[in-house]
Amino acid sequence: MSATTAAAYHPLPPAMAPDLPVWAYSAAPEAKTLPVFHAPPPPPPPPLPAGYHLLPPFSLAFQVPSTLLFEMDSRRSSSLRQFLEDEGAVPTPEEDMTREQVIRKLKEIVMEWAKAVGFEQRVPPRRVTATVLTYGSYTLGAHGPESDIDALCVGPCIANLPHHFFVVLRQILQRRPEVSGLQTVENAKVPLMRFTFSGISVDLTYAQLHVIDAVQAINSSSPQFLRRLDARSLRSLSGVRVNEQIVQLVPNAETFQVLLRCIKLWARRRGLHCHLLGFFAGIHLAILAAYVCQKYPNASVNGLFTMFFEIFANWPWQIPVDLHGQPFKCRRPDGCLMPIVMPCTPPELCVSNMTEGTFRKIREELMRGYTLTKDLWRHDFEWTCLFEPFPYVPTYKYFLRIALCASTSEELQDWAGWVKSRFRYLILKLESNGIECDPDSSQEVDHTVIKPNIVYHWGLISHTFTRLDISSLKEDFMKNVINDVYGNVKCTHSELTMSLVEQSELPKSMYGDSLYSWNLPMHMVGYQAATDCWSAVG
Repeated sequence: MSATTAAAYHPLPPAMAPDLPVWAYSAAPEAKTLPVFHAPPPPPPPPLPAGYHLLPPFSLAFQVPSTLLFEMDSRRSSSLRQFLEDEGAVPTPEEDMTREQVIRKLKEIVMEWAKAVGFEQRVPPRRVTATVLTYGSYTLGAHGPESDIDALCVGPCIANLPHHFFVVLRQILQRRPEVSGLQTVENAKVPLMRFTFSGISVDLTYAQLHVIDAVQAINSSSPQFLRRLDARSLRSLSGVRVNEQIVQLVPNAETFQVLLRCIKLWARRRGLHCHLLGFFAGIHLAILAAYVCQKYPNASVNGLFTMFFEIFANWPWQIPVDLHGQPFKCRRPDGCLMPIVMPCTPPELCVSNMTEGTFRKIREELMRGYTLTKDLWRHDFEWTCLFEPFPYVPTYKYFLRIALCASTSEELQDWAGWVKSRFRYLILKLESNGIECDPDSSQEVDHTVIKPNIVYHWGLISHTFTRLDISSLKEDFMKNVINDVYGNVKCTHSELTMSLVEQSELPKSMYGDSLYSWNLPMHMVGYQAATDCWSAVG
């Protein structure tokens, strides 16, 4: 990037715009088988919209007026902000007020719960307190209308996780008329309850402090209360601690929030937003956005978004992304393809489910974004091209169809949540057989089945002569799903089926408004898109 172009990304008056250095990348640290066939290599990155092409390198022989650069950059920034509003990525004041009310009610509920636990344990209720802290995109100010609320219940030492949180508090929440769809994820690294409160999705985790008055301990901001905490409570608290650090490290909160909204919308549209499927988690995107804001503290929104793609499309991923800019001394786990350091003490890497296949797609999409945004001079530039939904149907010939079924909607939610938490094993199993997959997080409902159900379709990419035995694949995956008592209980009244389908057998709702929808088989009209009941961008 030339110094002249870089100057456009810094909203300084033209007379004051300094000469900016070129960014130096090197300085940044039922049984059905797939027919035997020699598949072509993985599909190339999605084609660029008509009119876009890679320009050959050349040098401008004239000096571009800085006033013109600033004007063009300002126009793109304004159009980007307007695009976010037009696409519904910015919540209304009424929607924000609803979220505030939900958090306030949750604080009241957990306080009453703590008093009840104190009474049960014969501790004076007036001494026992609990509260709710928020983190994630809501606390960072980058949430959308459909974003969930990541919340942490901080409880006293007399309220344990297995009984008081997952039994007593769950029963209290279930009796509330505002609460629906409550499910628990008890055996995860960060156990949580997931439910909808007044139409807002909530992920509620738990941290048990070694004090009676949890509110006073949290408000004191003393590191003393972090001592003697169990590993699960520390992991639950890490989200809150990381949020606080990010807020302190970004130079301009408003531009950071707009940038993060842009990145989240882009990731969602291009199929990169689901942590459980091997893509980005919300914390990954927040740290990457904060890194760009740190490097360009005076940049416009358009400049930041453009530099996001330029930096990370060319990032040497053997070097972790670190907001503190210090050598990372923590041991990097094997298979960590995109190391991103959480800004906390001691430093640690963000948990990642990425695989070779999902990492490859992320890099391809970053390069596509860089190609589309790097040319500031395109007079016909449209943000809709960058945010175009990923075309799953025309990209892949074969799809893995995964159908989950249960007796009731409540059991289906529980079953689906459990199976999704095991999806990474299935992706790795496919890759070990020489087949990469592009897991689409969107959910369908098959109305030809009476019971409540959810259907997923994953695009398949085969590199070699491959025969995929669906029966064997399902058998291996189910061993992982029911590998403990918890999974066995959930499997009792629930079902999982797998099958291989071709492009022409996909449900109508997957085609959307694409030009391929005219060629749909009529027998697929019984499908409709399901509401996505889980989020990983936050």
